[in-house]
Amino acid sequence: MCPYGSLWVSMGRRATMEFHLDTPYNVPDIVVTIANNDIDVVIRVSDRGGGIPHELLDKVTQYHFSTAEASAQDPRLGGGPFRGLMEPPAGPMHGFGFGLPTSRAYAEYLGGSLALQSLQGVGTDVFLRLRHIDGKAESFRI
Repeated sequence: MCPYGSLWVSMGRRATMEFHLDTPYNVPDIVVTIANNDIDVVIRVSDRGGGIPHELLDKVTQYHFSTAEASAQDPRLGGGPFRGLMEPPAGPMHGFGFGLPTSRAYAEYLGGSLALQSLQGVGTDVFLRLRHIDGKAESFRI
């Protein structure tokens, strides 16, 4: 999977774990689906992390926008089964507001797209569509 696919899985994992803090041993899976045809490939990352609030949906793809500070305030994240899963040993790698905007910029530069579909209270699906690079002039944007 592309590096940004792992970024979305990580974001979905964090959202899912935070949304299911009251049931830490019954956390739903994050589902990655890959569809391929002659023109493009689509990767969907689907989580059940509660979705993105409607008023924030347009903001999550803006540079420097983050909700990580608010989620870090929950005292339930300090221990238990989530210890060590939320932060890598080198420190936080989330919350800087660069992941989704940079992913969208790369996708568009490569002739594809990045779209989010959120069902508030349930979860979010992120769709990455990339055209195949076949060596023909129209498949390259330089």
